[in-house]
Amino acid sequence: MQHNSMGRWGRRFALLALIACSLQVSHSAHAASSVMIWPVDPVIEDDQRATALWLENRGTESVSLQIRVFGWSQSGREENFSNQDQLIASPPLAVIPGGQRQLIRLMNTAPVPEGKELAYRVLVDELPETDAANGKPSATGGSDIGVKLQIRYSLPLFVNGKGLWTKATPGKSRDAATMARPALTWRAVREGSENFLVVRNAGTAHARLTGVQWVGNAPNAPPVVINAGLLGYVLAGSEMRWPLTAPPPMGHVPEAKVNGSESALRLPVQ
Repeated sequence: MQHNSMGRWGRRFALLALIACSLQVSHSAHAASSVMIWPVDPVIEDDQRATALWLENRGTESVSLQIRVFGWSQSGREENFSNQDQLIASPPLAVIPGGQRQLIRLMNTAPVPEGKELAYRVLVDELPETDAANGKPSATGGSDIGVKLQIRYSLPLFVNGKGLWTKATPGKSRDAATMARPALTWRAVREGSENFLVVRNAGTAHARLTGVQWVGNAPNAPPVVINAGLLGYVLAGSEMRWPLTAPPPMGHVPEAKVNGSESALRLPVQ
């Protein structure tokens, strides 16, 4: 069953995903609760069957959490999320006492096409006490995205096929020239009274865009901020768009930090 972001729950999920991502600090994710999650950017390499996700309860009372993994794609410049059974979270439910932590294994159960990067979203929902007491998931229908939630955390998960890698890994010697990278271009679109920034990714790896701003060619021209934090992701071979509060300033192009890079990249026009 496919859930498109234009639907009721898809819109809510996409919003919550962006909120959760914007709350990521260093190597942990946290919101207005005691739960911390790390790493915030898990990856399963082509020679791995699983990766670790740690959940830590820094409060004094127990918390009950539900962990699920959804397929993630982008089409029509929209986020799409779907039920899937290739990636499994084990255990899918966890009760963590105050001051304790829980290891969750994110396990890949099927081969990934060679040279491909597959994208998923990991949802960690804090269950209301009534659901936790009954030992039940918080959603009717089990894996459906439209859950009754207390607090939700959303993390990206990428799974690499043979011959593709995107992150330096301790103990593995790799030639940086062989790293899979996004290939980004941009254009501005106006629809009625609305303006949008459209970014296409023709590369083989996802792009996480932060610190996005307009920069001009004129000397000492001040940048115009589009989004100082996380703008969003553009998956490999996909195109996304974001609303602008005003048309692009004359003679300016967008600049962004990509996948946590220290320096910003000026995007070429499509």
